[in-house]
Amino acid sequence: MKKRVFTCLLLVCVLLSTCLPGAAALNVAAPSWFIMDAQTGEELLSQDADTARVPASMTKVMTAYIIYQELEKGTITVDTPVWISANVASKSRDSNYPTAVPLTYGATYSVGTLLHLIMIPSASASCIAMAEHISGSEAAFVERMNQTARDLGVTATYYNCHGAQPNYVTARSQAILTKRFIDDYPQILEITSKAGYSFNGRYYANTNDLLVGSRGTYEGIDGFKTGTISAAGYCVTTTALREGRRVIAVVLRSTSDAQRFADARQLMDYGFEEIARRDAARAATTVSITSAPDSVRVYAPFTVSAQLGGFTDDYVASAQWYVNGNPVSGFGNSYFTATPGKVSTLTTSVDDLSRGTVDVSFVLTMFDGTQKRADLSIPIDQQPLTYDGSLNIRAAQVYPGKSLGVHAQITGQNGVASLSLPARWQWDGQDIAGAINPAFQVVNDQASSTYTVRIPADAQPGTHTISFILGSDSLSGVEPCVLTATVEVVSPDQAEQLPVEEPPVEEETPVEDEPTTEEQPPAGEA
Repeated sequence: MKKRVFTCLLLVCVLLSTCLPGAAALNVAAPSWFIMDAQTGEELLSQDADTARVPASMTKVMTAYIIYQELEKGTITVDTPVWISANVASKSRDSNYPTAVPLTYGATYSVGTLLHLIMIPSASASCIAMAEHISGSEAAFVERMNQTARDLGVTATYYNCHGAQPNYVTARSQAILTKRFIDDYPQILEITSKAGYSFNGRYYANTNDLLVGSRGTYEGIDGFKTGTISAAGYCVTTTALREGRRVIAVVLRSTSDAQRFADARQLMDYGFEEIARRDAARAATTVSITSAPDSVRVYAPFTVSAQLGGFTDDYVASAQWYVNGNPVSGFGNSYFTATPGKVSTLTTSVDDLSRGTVDVSFVLTMFDGTQKRADLSIPIDQQPLTYDGSLNIRAAQVYPGKSLGVHAQITGQNGVASLSLPARWQWDGQDIAGAINPAFQVVNDQASSTYTVRIPADAQPGTHTISFILGSDSLSGVEPCVLTATVEVVSPDQAEQLPVEEPPVEEETPVEDEPTTEEQPPAGEA
């Protein structure tokens, strides 16, 4: 019996171990880390990635990004000479500002040279030289760094431009910044991929051990930046490209120089393995329409659902619903998490009877532009919407200086819960200013509107018409509803209410945004 129990337990352990993700095998010493698919921006795996920690010289990534912004704007070129101040010259020899790459007071060095010194041996004083050149002072430059972080959606707080003293950033945000840098200025990789740089007769090796280390280079590595001070521990951001797919890994506060690169190797390996799984899922994905009406009626909301299948690993793609080839606002997501069996539902309506069908599509677009889609054509019921209604008067007499309230009640039997239609009041066939509503709300086939006719004191006697019009001749799918009453202006001694045949009183549904409030008829008409 004991042997049987042991065998069962062993089998359970084996099954569990085969189900565990590759992350279970990771042995990362750093407390905070993040792995990103650089093409899609999706997180592949992370730990404590949203705690702000000291990045040390990884601060220089933001400094270099701003230098490239200036290169893009044309305010500087890689050949622009940068003058070295006494402040910079002094700090370039100060061991408190790693790495100490001596710069000569009063000399000039090109922007390209300083960029190499910043990104390869991590020369802090070279950052200050560029900060003074671009912003006039390091303090002003740091303000720009913090603003740029906000603009990019990066959670970071900078107090200096080099990282020799503490700044703060999260592992996730450092990855976001690195991805943005590579996306915007891929030429930075021409610098970060170099094994070293010669300056003033000395060769400076790249601080990235995955490029030049004794443990061997990492396949596909082409950057990015290290960072080390006592407050930070050992940090590194790395990126590599294999078969067209790029991984970015960020390590914060690892335990030693060797361990940060061991951490980074594990994270990069996991990243490429996870990308392969997700790309396989992308390739295997199927999209199908699972529910849709047999036909639709103009202005009547309808829903269509699409379901994903054919894969087992989650991934990120861009998703969008289309109607008649046009993207539907509010029904698209550039960072759509695809999961097995996931359902996406479109709720929309059509307002055009000129087409016999409405063409609906759900499209998943992968990072490389490939698409998975489902398409459906739904017949459109060609019967237009119709509305009836009445005014509270058929005819009336008024005299100058008096007012007459005219109320329109609209009803229908179209089965449309809510829609917006153009509506307007007219006096003698002319639209009344202030009494026009291009989006008059009809709810459950009912609506109402009131217009108060104010007769000017100097109005001349005569017969006029007042009308309420719902819809228009140019509006496809809705027959215009025109309600009209006769208004006769008489002198005060002739004023007498004509017999009025009033329509049956119906319960009114208040509707917001009625076309009008109290107004006068057009000048000269009454």
